[in-house]
Amino acid sequence: MTQAHETFSDEDLTAFLDGEAEGDLSARIDAALLSDAQLVARLERLVIPVDDIRAAFAVEGLAPPTAPDLPAQTWIQPMAMAASVVLALGIGALGGYSFKPDTPAPVVAQKSGWIAAVASYQALYATETLAGKFQAPEQTDATLAGFEDRIGVDLVAATDVQGLDFKRAQILSYNGKPLMQMAYLDDGGVPFALCVIGSGAEARAMKDQIAEGLAASSWIVDGVGYLVIGGDDPALTRAYAEAFRAQLQQG
Repeated sequence: MTQAHETFSDEDLTAFLDGEAEGDLSARIDAALLSDAQLVARLERLVIPVDDIRAAFAVEGLAPPTAPDLPAQTWIQPMAMAASVVLALGIGALGGYSFKPDTPAPVVAQKSGWIAAVASYQALYATETLAGKFQAPEQTDATLAGFEDRIGVDLVAATDVQGLDFKRAQILSYNGKPLMQMAYLDDGGVPFALCVIGSGAEARAMKDQIAEGLAASSWIVDGVGYLVIGGDDPALTRAYAEAFRAQLQQG
């Protein structure tokens, strides 16, 4: 019997890659990957090429980049190759999935998505990147106002968080979506960032992880994703994330 393939939106797939998909959605995507080569190909196109991002960001001044699109690939026998494509994603440069014969669906081994892209960027920052620099208040106001017009989030309060010296705000781009990066140095000269992007996913409590060797805490409120990243002390990064939530009156 031929199995009908379920349709997932790009927002569903991006949430899956970021580990933000709800349990039922994640399970359905996992199951569909076993038999839907077109879905595998769509996921591959959504996986960000981290090496290209590193090269793009490794320029003086770290100008705001636009994340490159991954070119589509041609599959000679898509249905016959679906399982091998999943395996290839797990061991290739793009990262993705590892297939275990004893499990009914692929297991995410190395998730990619906007958090991975931000981590690749943030990992390039050193104290010298931001030390002695500051953004003119009028430029900060204009940048934050422009982001609020597009996403509907007021981030002005995030410029004043105890223990962090605000340096600048800039709007980057991820998969065509505006991504706010607010950069800081802490009292020890460690670079931190608050990054914000429209997610569309359901609200999610704060989650801690390590990305590119950096401590990161992320959460979702009202369809907007937030990430605080920097340093190697998860407890400290979590404390800063809680401070940002308090400043933004998110409870």
